[in-house]
Amino acid sequence: MLTAYGIADTRLTPLPTLPTEAGAVRWVDLHNPTPDEEKATEALLGIDIPTAEDRRPVEESARLYREKGALVMTAVIITGVAEGQPLRTQITFVLTEKTLVTVRRADPLPLRTFVARVCTLPPEDIAPEALLVGLLEAILERAADVLERVAADLNEVSLRLFFKNTDQKKSLKLEEQMQALLRRLGRKRRIAALLRESLFSFDRLVPFLIEQSGAEITADCRTRLTLLLRDIRSLTTFEAQLSAEVSYLHEAAIGLITLEQNQIVKVFSILAVLFLPPTLVGSIYGMNFDFMPELHWRFGYLFSLGLMLASALVPFFWLRRRGWL
Repeated sequence: MLTAYGIADTRLTPLPTLPTEAGAVRWVDLHNPTPDEEKATEALLGIDIPTAEDRRPVEESARLYREKGALVMTAVIITGVAEGQPLRTQITFVLTEKTLVTVRRADPLPLRTFVARVCTLPPEDIAPEALLVGLLEAILERAADVLERVAADLNEVSLRLFFKNTDQKKSLKLEEQMQALLRRLGRKRRIAALLRESLFSFDRLVPFLIEQSGAEITADCRTRLTLLLRDIRSLTTFEAQLSAEVSYLHEAAIGLITLEQNQIVKVFSILAVLFLPPTLVGSIYGMNFDFMPELHWRFGYLFSLGLMLASALVPFFWLRRRGWL
């Protein structure tokens, strides 16, 4: 789908069709574009629009370059967090002197938010470079929100893991609790990994934009980009801390599961120790020998029962004295 925005009464407004002159359009948004839409945009701007295959390589030279006076920049963003299905997707920004072009295959939340308010932007924010900076700010703001949600969720997981196990519903076993927490931590790990990749891509994109744009962007946009770069660095540090916390909580959950399993094994081991001596006594008196004096005693049966009971009580009290019970 191709959506073009032009200026009407000092405001940015959607255009019914793609103009034939590049100066008549400020922003061309290509969302899952058809080949005809890509060709029309290329003919309008006089440059090649990167295809999905062109955006796939991870080399910086393939994602950040200048072509015929236009800056072509591809970044990774995260989408589907609100829907519970976090995915990575790519968005390509093509910045020319008069037009901004965005090429994307997904519809992430920050772009939907920016599109919803693009028609209310003041005149100083509708230049191509200002639109690009606004888009970058919206994407990074969303990344910050997602990181804050991950941090809050990890805090809740930590409380449940270390402080609230006794407050859980009795019908929910510890093993089930740990399995639920492990799945939860796995989801947070995936979100953090996708955000890390996204932040790394923007950490390369923004310096490239500052360096290559030169005097083509205003001082205000350059200042906003500098602040944006600082935010990216701080978010990267924050994400690294969250990833370390996810790893720690994951190991702690595994450790608690192991301890619970060890307790179960311990119980079975103690039961085996307690029942081994009576089993030995019962096995001895269960032998089919002709000469066994105890078989002819009047109190032989009671004697064997007492012997089995004593052989079980002796290790029981010994284990209890050692503090193993």
